[in-house]
Amino acid sequence: MSSIPEEIYHEILLRLPVKSILKCKCVCKNWYALISTSDFIKLHLRFITTQKNNPILMLEGAYSDKVLKSIGYDSSESSVCEIEDAAIEMDYPFKSLNYGVRLMGSCNGLFCIRVVDSDGKRDFLCLWNPATREYKELPDSPIKMNSICAFGYDHKNDDYKLAIGVARETTDATLVQVYSIASNSWKPGQTIPYRFPNYMFMQRRGVLINGDLHWLAVAQDKFFLLSLNFSDESFKELQLLPKELLEKNKNPCVILGLLEGCLCILVNSYVNGVKIHCEVWEMLDYGVQNSWTRRYVITHKSIIVNHVLSLSPVWCFGNDIWNKYIDY
Repeated sequence: MSSIPEEIYHEILLRLPVKSILKCKCVCKNWYALISTSDFIKLHLRFITTQKNNPILMLEGAYSDKVLKSIGYDSSESSVCEIEDAAIEMDYPFKSLNYGVRLMGSCNGLFCIRVVDSDGKRDFLCLWNPATREYKELPDSPIKMNSICAFGYDHKNDDYKLAIGVARETTDATLVQVYSIASNSWKPGQTIPYRFPNYMFMQRRGVLINGDLHWLAVAQDKFFLLSLNFSDESFKELQLLPKELLEKNKNPCVILGLLEGCLCILVNSYVNGVKIHCEVWEMLDYGVQNSWTRRYVITHKSIIVNHVLSLSPVWCFGNDIWNKYIDY
């Protein structure tokens, strides 16, 4: 291999699967140094991502189940029995100790998980790479999260960061702490003048678009879109929700999601106090309130009655052929 130019074997290594890459790190010091660089990791991730046409979903159960599974997106259109057969149980960190696990966020193939033992004596956060089976236990956070949890990549500083929030009692305010993997420490907290409704608990991980994470937040009884920029760790208030919805519903029950690369919301629609369907609205022009457009109406009775708070759009195929929603 010493006779092959570096740029050639660099291109070869980029095309290898993760397991082979890990073996190649043991070949020589030069390969180990090359494969360990952040530039190579980014290029390899980009390459394997563009080659896959079947995204992977990670499925979690209750803490008591102590099970974490992965499944190809294409398999999710199968029957319940077929999905159970196709799902692969993951060997997550501390599983051998019979600890429960919760997914708190993911970015570039890395996962932030919350690990809790059966007695509740240990409760901590951990970064985990399922492909390499490497993990890193995070130092104890200054606060106990009960609101938002955001895990993402800081492109400007080449750093992964985790933000968690705890609601202030009796006020429209949330205390936010940020962890940096580069410094392996938690930064001083900041208080933002917003709260996150309890029914949005399942959406505490936020929605990623344009490199920022987004949530629906409340301030002075009004709903806002709130974004977090990981580079400067600042929150930004975006435009309100669609005017038509705010005029019809003083206290709308709204779920935020991502559809065809655009922010979208799922919201109940009522007539004379009776829920008749669930509407899907899409923000066609990011950050512009007037660009909200109603795209779909969900009328299936069992969904609008029992599951509207647990739905989130996960994929839309071209030409509106059909859409999928995942029920948490």
